[in-house]
Amino acid sequence: MTTMGRAGLLVICCLAVTACGGGGGGDESVPATVDPGQEEWQLVPPESVAEECKLDPELLRRADAVLDRPWAIVRYGKLCHEYYPDGSDAVAEVYSATKTLGAVVTGIAAYETRDLPRRGRKTGPLSDGDRVDHWLDAFSFNPDALVAHVLAMVAHNPDLGIGAKQFVYDAVGSVQINRLSDIINTAIDQDQARFGADLEEFTQRFLFAPLGMRDSVWSSGLPDKVFAFTWRSTVRDMARLGLLILNKGVWNGQRILSEDWIYRMTHPAFEDANTSYAYLTWLAARSNYGFGGAGVGDLTFDNPLDPCSPAALWDSYPHEFSNTPDCNYDPPWACDQGYDVGVWLANGAGGQLIVGHPGLDLVLVVKDLGGTAFHGTLWGPVRPAVVALDPVYQGDEAAFCSAYGNNAYAPDLRR
Repeated sequence: MTTMGRAGLLVICCLAVTACGGGGGGDESVPATVDPGQEEWQLVPPESVAEECKLDPELLRRADAVLDRPWAIVRYGKLCHEYYPDGSDAVAEVYSATKTLGAVVTGIAAYETRDLPRRGRKTGPLSDGDRVDHWLDAFSFNPDALVAHVLAMVAHNPDLGIGAKQFVYDAVGSVQINRLSDIINTAIDQDQARFGADLEEFTQRFLFAPLGMRDSVWSSGLPDKVFAFTWRSTVRDMARLGLLILNKGVWNGQRILSEDWIYRMTHPAFEDANTSYAYLTWLAARSNYGFGGAGVGDLTFDNPLDPCSPAALWDSYPHEFSNTPDCNYDPPWACDQGYDVGVWLANGAGGQLIVGHPGLDLVLVVKDLGGTAFHGTLWGPVRPAVVALDPVYQGDEAAFCSAYGNNAYAPDLRR
């Protein structure tokens, strides 16, 4: 495979650098990024959107009319446009978009515990390669499961071998993913002075406070978290989480979580089970994607192919934990890619979306879009504003999609 890119008020305050995600040794490099830090978002003035964001402001206003839902677009780390039909960015439940929040928090826990010594069970750094029974005494899914299997919703399978796993969407978290709360609470209990007394304090210290997410509440502030839903948030706070992922785990000049973790969050975890799912995060895919019952009624999720969204493919195979020999696409689709810029998304019931386009340095957020919306549902109405000022295709949407949608064009990919 060829590739050209991888690599309310907060009550918990940051008392020291180590309490805000910067502690420990062996930090990864911190690339230069743009974000609002802990300050409020500053909206780019409409007259500057074309120059600063490479977006057509009139076509963005047309998107407002088409979507008619609260939404925002962030490009180059700037809040370029937002729209609220009732005039306010209200705090509300975003349902399964919480899952991606949970994946980020799990990654932060792995990053912050990375230097802890391992002296037996329930000690040492948290890793997605850990057996679950290293952290938990009892659980209901496969006793040989890794944390990675839980994050990818395949730990329930009696056989975790290649080709034997089935992805089943854990809608309310009762099958496996809510146990991540217990795993993290056990890991951070090793140093409560630094990490906080529980997962609520940890999330406040290491995510909500550093990112300035003042309007986010997870599981009503309780110490044990529901990873499947219960995040109440605003469009602007959702955009902060999306930008952290797009910035590969860096915020305000500080590494919040590992770039490698972000990569595994935004690329298929176990292609033999589902090519469109990573760590509690959906992906654009071309084949063998989006299936599985939720165990609650007949709820299913389908991730339809959007021809103008590049697929998420690994830079090489086999990769961590999966060991699949290739991307598991059926003909005529291939595993080759020019640019490693697959689209990813957090997706909550009723159309609560955070969509990342790494090749365009762009994050889209919408609330209450309705139905079983996926990335293309939001990207379609907004795309003309991007293509109109594209440096190569300049309004030729068909040519743009032919190149960008096939991982062959990425004008804003950060090296």
